[in-house]
Amino acid sequence: MKVYRTAGLTAVWRSMGKVENHSTEQVSIPMKIVGYLLGLLDPNSVETIAQRTKFIDTFVRRLKPKYVVEIGVGYSSRSKRFDKIKFYELDLPYFSEKNRNITSFDIGRDELKLDVKEALFIVEGVTMYLQKKQIMDLLNQVKKYKGHLLIDFINLGGSTRKKSIRMNLYKFIFKLIIGRNYLFDFRIKNVQEVISLLRGLGYKKINYCPYKIPRTVDALFYAKL
Repeated sequence: MKVYRTAGLTAVWRSMGKVENHSTEQVSIPMKIVGYLLGLLDPNSVETIAQRTKFIDTFVRRLKPKYVVEIGVGYSSRSKRFDKIKFYELDLPYFSEKNRNITSFDIGRDELKLDVKEALFIVEGVTMYLQKKQIMDLLNQVKKYKGHLLIDFINLGGSTRKKSIRMNLYKFIFKLIIGRNYLFDFRIKNVQEVISLLRGLGYKKINYCPYKIPRTVDALFYAKL
């Protein structure tokens, strides 16, 4: 499974949504072409990524944390936009080998070992490629650091059963890109499911961030650790 390729798609969609200027600098030309094609097939994906990026950036400005920990950072250039904040950028070995600023971190295998307090943890575009146990383990590790969390999930409540020809083509190409026969291991049924999950783990001040989009399956949440 080549999940790391989805980071290239996200980077292209951030560029298409005009929310990042440097997101595609390290993306290969073939992946850029595929990303633009998928973005044209499903403009809602572009708008979702754009709004999610804006949501998260707004939280960074509002909270003004001393540290930001991006888990699954991919090609995000958020650290360049907030250059006065100390960023810890974590992702799979594929990315750490390409970017010396990224620390290798494989969720489900590695343990978080960071010297931070009151940090903002950002887990963006990650949970849908994990099993529930991996997500629970990650959330339990993150909460030990006593700070803030921004995390998104795939929400089945935002999906539609009837798929257009364009969406079926989009899904087909997406499957080819990441090299698997099915999409998204972990999905939530509704917003309340995540609120209950986070509350059960001891998270506080849990807020759902609603997108202003007619159709999106992404659900972003903020929680206090």
